[in-house]
Amino acid sequence: MQIRINNASERPVYSQIINHVKRDIALGRLIKEEKLPTVRQLAAQLAINPNTIAKAYRQLEQEGIIVTKAGSGAFVANLDSNLSRAVRKKLICEELGRVAVDAFHMQIDSQTLSEWFENSLKKLNWPAKKGQANER
Repeated sequence: MQIRINNASERPVYSQIINHVKRDIALGRLIKEEKLPTVRQLAAQLAINPNTIAKAYRQLEQEGIIVTKAGSGAFVANLDSNLSRAVRKKLICEELGRVAVDAFHMQIDSQTLSEWFENSLKKLNWPAKKGQANER
């Protein structure tokens, strides 16, 4: 797992770690039940405080993205079974809401924001599911 921290970013380091893990899972770089680096290993690799890594891992676990097993470490969760549709919807809608607020304050119109979102999906080679009703 290769994480790059942007110290100039306004986002806290633990949040950047969370986003990297989620992105690596989305891109297939991390697969279910794959072992993550230990808190100490990742802290040494990134040259940051282990408490920051622990905070990121705790939040990922609370969201059901990873699971920790005593004495074994942290692993990518089997997302199909650990995250119900309602929880996934809640997490994504909260994040999309934050993005929408940022876009509003930056005076980005909704059509441009939608285009950027579509481009982001394309970069991930997002599979389109046709004929499926939107989840509400």
